[in-house]
Amino acid sequence: MGALMALVAKDIKQLLRDPRSLVMVLLMPILVMFMFAAGYGEERGGVVPVAVVNLDGGVVSWQFIEAIRGSGNFRIVGFSPAKEIGIEMVRKSEAYAAIVIPQGFSDSIIAGKSTRIVVVLDASYATVSEIVWQAVAIAVQQFTKIAAEQYSTFNIDVMRETVYGPKVSNLDTFTSVVMGVLLHLVPMSLIAVSISRERERRTFEQLIMTPITSAHIVIGKLLAYSIVTVVDMLVTLGLSVLLLGVSVRGPLMDLTLVSLLLLVCSLSLGLLISAVSRNQLQAYQASIFFFIPSMLFSGFFMPVELLSPFAHAIGKFLPMYYFIRAFKSIQLRGWTLADVAQDCAILAGEALFFLVAAIRMLRLRVE
Repeated sequence: MGALMALVAKDIKQLLRDPRSLVMVLLMPILVMFMFAAGYGEERGGVVPVAVVNLDGGVVSWQFIEAIRGSGNFRIVGFSPAKEIGIEMVRKSEAYAAIVIPQGFSDSIIAGKSTRIVVVLDASYATVSEIVWQAVAIAVQQFTKIAAEQYSTFNIDVMRETVYGPKVSNLDTFTSVVMGVLLHLVPMSLIAVSISRERERRTFEQLIMTPITSAHIVIGKLLAYSIVTVVDMLVTLGLSVLLLGVSVRGPLMDLTLVSLLLLVCSLSLGLLISAVSRNQLQAYQASIFFFIPSMLFSGFFMPVELLSPFAHAIGKFLPMYYFIRAFKSIQLRGWTLADVAQDCAILAGEALFFLVAAIRMLRLRVE
């Protein structure tokens, strides 16, 4: 028993001697809960952007539009004079849905007849589509109840149409998330311990005695780990498409290039973590800590635009945010690399930033 307590005391003392690891252990749960509350708490920016196509133009149709706006679930981002324009707004991700009010809508309600509206949904965001569908149905029920006091009894049927559909399976929906985890957390954690491992094994001193610079070390490790992890990426993507039947509507080569961009960005970030970490424990902890915001604020569970303004602002700095947008657009919408060029450019810029920062932060000395 005495030997066991001695080991416990030794490990506690060792942890206390490492203030960086201690701070990470103590603060990580608090920061994670703060980030979760800030992103998913009650104060949400989560009104869904929708387009409205009012082909009727009558008084009742505008009353219905005000009821949709007043429900608190929708933000009308545009009024379109034609259904085709509203659908195009959904296709371009300017809106998550288009609510189409047909001609004769007002006359039918005033006369107490049945009428309908059409909700055009973006099927590539299955979760959001269901949220929109249910919210529209509730808004229609509330409007029917209130308007029945002014007009005759009437009925409004809600019809569903989709773009990028008619239906997207759960496997297809979550492929971008799974690939994001494999291409971000795994490579980043793997390479993050590379330099700190050299320090702990006392091989770093031998390394810096050779006529090389910090750029040689960082770029050399980036190339070495890239070769290993690229093979893993290709195998995973190939198995997903060939064996699991994941649908890819856009060019597979474009999907591969987007995945490669995130992989390089993750490795570069991992090298930056490794350059500033004193030991492997710190490197592992920092990798997990950097991944948590990516999981919360990059669109893993729902689009960041539907979360709080804080979450939206944080997401704009995360490589995973741009990867999921680009990957999902190519895979489920059939877009090409040219269509997601802005997301790819930001991923490439962040990869370069992390790589240069890693070179600058790496000190060729023994601590």
